[in-house]
Amino acid sequence: MFISLFALLSPFSYANSAKIDPYIGIYHAAIPYTPYAVIKKHGERYFAVVSTGSFELVVNDKGEFNAKNKNIPLSGKFEQLVDGIYQHKVTNLFGQQYTYVREDMPEEAFIPALYSDDVYFEGFSHAAGQHCAKPYSKQDKSTNEVINNSKRMSGLISKIEKSDTDYSNINSLLVLKDDKLVFEKYFNGWKADEPHTIQSVSKSLTSLLAGIATQQGYIANVNTPVSELLPKYKDMFSGRKSEIALKHLLMMASGLYWDEWSTSYEDPKNLRSQEMASEDSVAFTLSQPMSQKPGEKFTYSGGSVSVVGDIIRQATKADSVSDYAKNGPLSALCFDNAYWMKQTDQRSNVAGGVMLRPRDMMKLGHLVLNEGQWNGKQLLDANWLSASTTPVMPTSLPGYKYSYFWWNTQYIHNGKKYQAVNALGYGGQEIVIIKELDLVVVKTASNFHISSLIGTIMAEHILPTFAG
Repeated sequence: MFISLFALLSPFSYANSAKIDPYIGIYHAAIPYTPYAVIKKHGERYFAVVSTGSFELVVNDKGEFNAKNKNIPLSGKFEQLVDGIYQHKVTNLFGQQYTYVREDMPEEAFIPALYSDDVYFEGFSHAAGQHCAKPYSKQDKSTNEVINNSKRMSGLISKIEKSDTDYSNINSLLVLKDDKLVFEKYFNGWKADEPHTIQSVSKSLTSLLAGIATQQGYIANVNTPVSELLPKYKDMFSGRKSEIALKHLLMMASGLYWDEWSTSYEDPKNLRSQEMASEDSVAFTLSQPMSQKPGEKFTYSGGSVSVVGDIIRQATKADSVSDYAKNGPLSALCFDNAYWMKQTDQRSNVAGGVMLRPRDMMKLGHLVLNEGQWNGKQLLDANWLSASTTPVMPTSLPGYKYSYFWWNTQYIHNGKKYQAVNALGYGGQEIVIIKELDLVVVKTASNFHISSLIGTIMAEHILPTFAG
């Protein structure tokens, strides 16, 4: 089912809680994309977790439940009460019914078990034995005092911690200022070491990998025709399609027909959903008719990202894009608890399938902020990175322009405009980079049916605190 590809990976709380709560625990079901389900509790709030999907529940004293968000068609019932603990959970979600059976599994075993089936997931954490410095372990005391005394930041925290506001769906918020992690808070039971879905922030990670592959000489340049980069599909490039270059895919202006915003991602008619379910996502994307000249118009397309992913994979001769992320130059970032979901054709879901810890999301923003440098080493060519984050296309999203799988916008504070480079993911996953302020903001959330709130947060809380 496709909801799991576009929803939220959430943390869990098991330990001994199942002994005193009838619902909390880990449940198993042998169905695609949902091998495990977890019921966790934070305060008085229950959450249901299925693979990469997480929903807050309202549970009555009969064990019946519904999603707190009325826009999500989720309902069900806990069954078979034994010694005060429910053994089964029946869930109805988007018209489909699933039955889960309680499993005796300790908390520390859950994340490895969740991603143990390599049919659906690939790990790209740092290799065993690889030396990794621990970044962000020290925080600047003077800056912390400014933050702790900031009414703007304390007001934001208060909004997030109130369960009846849209802000309550924010799961983490991190701020890096002057190369130091000066603010880091987790909400709704999330912890620093737990991976979170980053949705379309995955596209920006893919952009970095494309840049590194180009820097290494695997790809000549962004003007290279796609037909030359994908010889297996050369017969699909006729007429105007032969004019499509790598840069056109990166700037979402290939000219290929695509529409993934008119219907819900949960709808099987959604073009992106069809592409992910296809036996060959590259062929599916390239088979679409041309609707305009390459480079002429921005059209948001996860399929274009899939094509770029295959260009990276074939050019670098890696087993997968995930493999290149793990073993290529970007491995210097030392991702931990990092996972990449596969599509039906077993390609890495480069457009939206990455799960990262928020601190690892921060590393991506920090790398861009420092013009490709990491721990004194130039991982990514500064000129390429500058070109790839410079706006080149107007978009249909008000206030935003597009570069190479990065968004560009501006935030205003005290009448001054601050230019920002953004990675944006469905549900409120965000990386915001403001070079002028030496500032990076990372946010994860589960706001799948409302706006991301990032504009308001930047204007009312972050910039008043950090821009002076």
